[in-house]
Amino acid sequence: MKRIYIWALILCGSAAILAGCQKQEIEEENYLEVIGEYDEVTPDAGYRLTLSYNGPMSMRDKFQAWADSMRKVLPGMVKTNDNIYINYMPEQMSKRPSSELFQVGVTYIVNVADSATYEQLARDMLKRQIPFSLNMTGTFIEPQKKLALQQKILAKAIDNAKAKLDFLKGGRPGSRYEIVSIEELDNLQPYGPDYFDFNRRMVARVRVKARLID
Repeated sequence: MKRIYIWALILCGSAAILAGCQKQEIEEENYLEVIGEYDEVTPDAGYRLTLSYNGPMSMRDKFQAWADSMRKVLPGMVKTNDNIYINYMPEQMSKRPSSELFQVGVTYIVNVADSATYEQLARDMLKRQIPFSLNMTGTFIEPQKKLALQQKILAKAIDNAKAKLDFLKGGRPGSRYEIVSIEELDNLQPYGPDYFDFNRRMVARVRVKARLID
């Protein structure tokens, strides 16, 4: 008798678990989840520049005086690195350090509105015959413009997700849906920051979950 009772409990428990799994599967079937994305060219974006001096200690003051004068024209110019070092060749290791061996590395970052400033900086440095490097490290957008553009492309990404939902629900028993959640995803994927910085593009990606309505 006890054995029959135990088997009955096991069967009831198994039936409950099976019913729960079937219910969960049915509930999951009533939902759709898609990734909406949108990217846009930003032709009016500025440039982020890195300006560096790497050379002898004797020319450091000349470069620094020029950089200080440029900071009056470009107040956003910020020094990010300033170091003094010695480059020893193997045959010089036994010698005492002298002033001729000291080298200097100085780096500034500056955001400019257009490429004309880039050309101006390059021409000015070439005239002064100072060893330097000037690199364009990506695009720059004013904070207010960037916020407005982010809102715009987020809306476009959600529209893209809705278009995918409209397509997918066609083969489902439900003819309508309601969005239950929207999550903004990492906007640097799947291409990486270099792709968008150097191609002057911005991207928005969202994960949208919707419930089908019979």
